[in-house]
Amino acid sequence: MQQIQWRDRFNIGVELIDHAHRQLFSIVQKIMDLYVERHEDKFACVEGIKYFKAYALQHFAEEEAYMREIGYPDYLVHKKAHDKMRYETLPELERLLYDSDFSTEMVQRFIGVCTGWLTGHILMEDQAIIGGRNNKSASIPLDDGLSAIQAVIISPLQELLGCQLQFIGSYSTKDLILNEQDYELIYRSQEGDRLQVVLVIGQQTLLYVAGLMLGMNFYEKNDIVRFAIQEMAQNLIQRASVGLGQHPDKFHLETSRFLEHEEFAKFFQERAPQHSLLFRVEHEIFALCINLNAASDFPGS
Repeated sequence: MQQIQWRDRFNIGVELIDHAHRQLFSIVQKIMDLYVERHEDKFACVEGIKYFKAYALQHFAEEEAYMREIGYPDYLVHKKAHDKMRYETLPELERLLYDSDFSTEMVQRFIGVCTGWLTGHILMEDQAIIGGRNNKSASIPLDDGLSAIQAVIISPLQELLGCQLQFIGSYSTKDLILNEQDYELIYRSQEGDRLQVVLVIGQQTLLYVAGLMLGMNFYEKNDIVRFAIQEMAQNLIQRASVGLGQHPDKFHLETSRFLEHEEFAKFFQERAPQHSLLFRVEHEIFALCINLNAASDFPGS
């Protein structure tokens, strides 16, 4: 059974906020226990999701009141993230749940999106309220390669993982990654700029990394893992945009999917990505392959 394990690094040090975060994760765990694991009646799931939404909206209001009280300088930016969850993400998830008659797949999607969003938001945005990280990232010149990687990828990833991450060089398809999974995310800006990111990672490492990020034990790849990683990837893209002097909402996710390994290998041979970065976490390795403004780089995109 998948279990959410609350971790001390999720605390920001404000009891009102920390208590609400613990409660939100607890509600998600109950939904998972009742419907995804035990497949009990739909009514319990419907009520649990309604409760999560109501509690989340109450929490946003309380957190915003706290930020106003202490004069938090990035209040409007933070509120904008809350508003997107309030008025776009949660209503869309509700629509999908009702349209599917609360299918297991859509409930898993709800759990993945909400836990991924909460984790990324807590570790990258809420920590900034009390100075847990510097929210004013300095703009890094694109030609300062390693410094840019450190600022826009390694530091935010380490915040999410809660452990040391090592950049070990450029990735090539000769690097052996056991039971490789290739997960593609395509982003688009309002100006038409296109950003493509492929996570190249072993299946067990994927589950391990997802567990580190979410404080949850995973035993199989499912929609909870997929959508949680998708939400946290969006947060990373926003942080990277700021680090490179762009607006945090420059890129929005357009599509995501797991590629067949043959698709990715063929693409890599025919047209190598602009950036292929290899990382080590604990005793495992994974890679990020990145293309910007390429009109037709990846198969099927």
